[in-house]
Amino acid sequence: MEQHLSIKVLSGIYSILKVKDRPGLPEIVSRTGTGFFSLTRLSGEWTIICEGGRMPDDSLVVASSHGWRVFLIDEPLTFDMIGVIYRITEILKDAGISVMAISTFTTDAFLVREDDLQPSLRALQAGGFSVSYDRGIKP
Repeated sequence: MEQHLSIKVLSGIYSILKVKDRPGLPEIVSRTGTGFFSLTRLSGEWTIICEGGRMPDDSLVVASSHGWRVFLIDEPLTFDMIGVIYRITEILKDAGISVMAISTFTTDAFLVREDDLQPSLRALQAGGFSVSYDRGIKP
């Protein structure tokens, strides 16, 4: 049985930042404010996703990509749910839209470029997802 999931579009424009490895980095970036935020470390490389590229110390930024929108699966997911991100990325791939996916313990998030927001919404709705909007978002 195929499950129909809800997706929530967050307000705000987000940036993906590659930052220098530095002691205390998690404490530094914890001062970036509230809302969606991701900090990932892999082999000495740190990647931060935050609204508007807000970093307390811009001298730490090595590379950046701006103009991303965040979609969240707007309901809790369990580890035995198979193919949720696959289904989303397959729909967006078929629409020619690039995606960056992130998973947390309870849900999945994905980012698309601002220019791809409306085509993404149309494709996901056609694919059976319902879409809601965060405060300040106009459909």
